Amino acid sequence: MKHWIDRCVLGFWQDKEMRLEAAHLLDLADAVLEEQLPLRTPFLGLGLAQWFEGVLQKESLSYQIQGGFPDSERVCYFLSKNSDDFEQVREGIALLTVVSLDPHVDLEHRQILGSLMGLGLKRELIGDIHPEIQGMIVAVVSEIADYLLQEWRKAGRANIRVERVHGELHLSEDPGEELRITVASSRIDAIVASSFKAARGVVQEWINQGKVKRNDLMISRADLEVKSGDIISCRGQGRLRLLDDSETRKGRIAWTIIIYRTQKR
Repeated sequence: MKHWIDRCVLGFWQDKEMRLEAAHLLDLADAVLEEQLPLRTPFLGLGLAQWFEGVLQKESLSYQIQGGFPDSERVCYFLSKNSDDFEQVREGIALLTVVSLDPHVDLEHRQILGSLMGLGLKRELIGDIHPEIQGMIVAVVSEIADYLLQEWRKAGRANIRVERVHGELHLSEDPGEELRITVASSRIDAIVASSFKAARGVVQEWINQGKVKRNDLMISRADLEVKSGDIISCRGQGRLRLLDDSETRKGRIAWTIIIYRTQKR
């Protein structure tokens, strides 16, 4: 296949695995340019999505973004040379509702995601996982929906019922808690430590264990600088969104954040 898009943009990614994912996205974009057919990407986390959108804006490709929910954090890009073709890919995402058959067992995010991965599914096929009034709602690529409706029967130790979502969504959204924290610097370890009231040494261990992500990308450096709009998640603790920052009279940095104690993705 001809490379329509300059592969030099892959130099942005230092991590080999992320570079491979990014190269796959460029292959999809090249296929659209070459074959003039609309295509859909897998679900992308915020960091990869922001990079890919920057690439698309430099090319003559139309795109739409969908994740299945009004405020999706994991999204798919629908690509086309002609914006009129988007009707062909509009049904590329399916929403499934998952309900525990045991009224005394509440489903959790980790049970849902773990059971899906246990079925051999890649993370890129799965979007956001939202709590619902009676269970959970999961966004998936449409081609695996029928398989899940037939084969997905357990999440953790809970027996489950899986159905397609019909009609209006009834999400039980965690509104989060708005807080103001002050830190000596905007390093990610300082932000996480202050937000989750943990020692910096503990946060370093979380980072070493691969528990901390910024914009859905795992981080390896405690001194990584953050910016407004970043979403930081810490497995087992929750996630937070950085809103804005300002300098205090004592030269420290005050951040306004929204912290979510429940895991969303």
